[in-house]
Amino acid sequence: MIHYRIERHTGDDATADFAAMVDATLHDARGWTRAGFVFQQAADAPYTILLGEGPEVQQRCRPYDTYGRYSCQIGPLVAITADRWRFATPEWAGDLTTYRQMVVDHEIGHLLGLHHRDCTTPGRVAPVMLPQSTELHGCLPNPWPLPEEVARAARHDLPLAPGYESGDPRDTP
Repeated sequence: MIHYRIERHTGDDATADFAAMVDATLHDARGWTRAGFVFQQAADAPYTILLGEGPEVQQRCRPYDTYGRYSCQIGPLVAITADRWRFATPEWAGDLTTYRQMVVDHEIGHLLGLHHRDCTTPGRVAPVMLPQSTELHGCLPNPWPLPEEVARAARHDLPLAPGYESGDPRDTP
C-alpha cells in the first residue's frame, strides 16, 4: 500500500481540481494499479504529491534544476509545476485532462523506481515514462503505463521513492 498526501500550494480556479484529478488517476484501472499497487490518501502519509508554482518546485526539487518549468520526483516528493497543470506544453498533442493524467502517472512511475524511456516505434502510443511534455519523437500522447511498463513495475523490486543520484535525472520537461 502506498500512502500519499496531496498538497496544493496554489489558489486559482484552474488548479482547483488537482486533488480530485490525482486521486482519480491513481485509482484508475488503466494506471499503476495494474502493477499491483494500491494507493491510499492519508494525512500523515510518507509520500507527498505537491502542486506548486515554478519557484517553489525549483526549490523543493534541488539539486535538480527544474528551471521553474519542469515537474520532478525526488525521494518521497512528487512536485508538479502549476503552469504545466494549467496549460500543458506547446509540444503536447493531446487535451489538458490527458496531459494531467500523464504527468501524474509519469512522476508516480518515478516514485515507483522507473526511469525514462524512449519512443521506439513512432506512430504508436508513447510509454508513460517517455518525457512526453517535450519529447514525443513521433509517438502519440499517452497518459497510461504500457503493458511492458506495468510488467516492470509489477515485479516490485525497484526502490520506492528514489532520491537524487548524479547522472540519473528524474525530472520531467
